[in-house]
Order: sequence, then structure tokens, then C-alpha cells
Amino acid sequence: MFQKTFVLIFNVFLFAFLLSTISLTLAQEESESSKRMAEMMAQNIDKIWNQKPEEGTANIRILMLKDGEPYAGEVSIHTDFSFRAISRSHHSQGFNPNSNGRWIYTDLEPGTYKLEIEGFNDFEGWSWEKEGVKVDAGDVPLFEISLDPISKKTE
Repeated sequence: MFQKTFVLIFNVFLFAFLLSTISLTLAQEESESSKRMAEMMAQNIDKIWNQKPEEGTANIRILMLKDGEPYAGEVSIHTDFSFRAISRSHHSQGFNPNSNGRWIYTDLEPGTYKLEIEGFNDFEGWSWEKEGVKVDAGDVPLFEISLDPISKKTE
């Protein structure tokens, strides 16, 4: 009985390991539906850029600039940047700016935050932060953030 239980448990763990390995491999390749979803999200940013936030919340608008011009990020579900709003609660999300250099974090609870953005891939080593950002319900602050200078990752 013990041997059958052990074999069953071992097989379950082996199956779970193989499934997670296959999932990780598939997640690294972007499907056509993922690309379409990323395109729709990028287009939606311009639509909600000047809208009021949901009642009782705030939105944080980020304008990414490179050489003084809006930086158009790659349209992809694989993100080049990570945004964090840290306070009593911790909010984070990966993103790429759209073709106008824009990105928006919506539905942030009112409070005082430390905002952080960290770069990945070609932006590895780049970061930005701002402490003491107070947002009240209905606020839509804009942060213009320069990507210059960028420490490029060496291959």
C-alpha cells in the first residue's frame, strides 16, 4: 500500500513539474492572440489618458521620454518596465509605453506613495523613483520620465 501511494504521489509531482516546464516554455513565446491583446491595451491608454478615475480612486499617468521625445515601447505582453506604488499596500504592474510614450496606472487608492519604475531587457539597470507622492480621490498626476541616460545591457 505504501509503495503504491508513493508511486502515485511521485507521478503527480512529476506531472506537475512537466506541466510547469511546458507552460514556462510556451509563455516565453508570444501568441497572435497575445499580440492582439497587447495592441488593444496600448490603444486603450490614449482613450483613458484624460478620463477621470473611478470614483474614490486616482490614476497615475506616466509619459516616457527618450532624447526629449515620447518613447514608443514595443507592443508586447512581455514588458520592459515594472511600476510599483508602495505605501501601506503595494501595487505593481509590468508595462510598455504605447506609441505616444504613455502608460497609465488606474484605480489607485488615495494615499501617499513611493513610486518606482525599473527597466528590464534593453533597459536593465535603469530605474526611477519618487517618494512622498500624495494622491487624493479624483487625482490624475502626470510624471514625465526621461530614459536618458540608459545603461544598456551588454550581450
